[in-house]
Amino acid sequence: MTTTLREGFVTGSGAVLDTVASVTVADTRVRGIHATGVGTFLITGVETDPYGNKSGTNIKFVLTTAVDAQDIILPEGGIVMRGPVLVSAPTSAATVAIFYG
Repeated sequence: MTTTLREGFVTGSGAVLDTVASVTVADTRVRGIHATGVGTFLITGVETDPYGNKSGTNIKFVLTTAVDAQDIILPEGGIVMRGPVLVSAPTSAATVAIFYG
């Protein structure tokens, strides 16, 4: 099976937007992450169904110095995200690129 990867991006905190279509990234698999900034990053893609069941995933990591940049390559199957993919970044200047599909 071939998967075409797309890229989403956000500066600071908020919804990840596709870099071509400018739509919010949602209901997908995250295959890789590139981030810059200092502090704790939280990427969420979790939703609650009508019965109160939660599905999806949180990804959390820490960058420690101002020159830090992190490339995270995930397993072939990626990490399942449900609903919109949101980033909580440590500063408004932090950046996160998500490779998904």
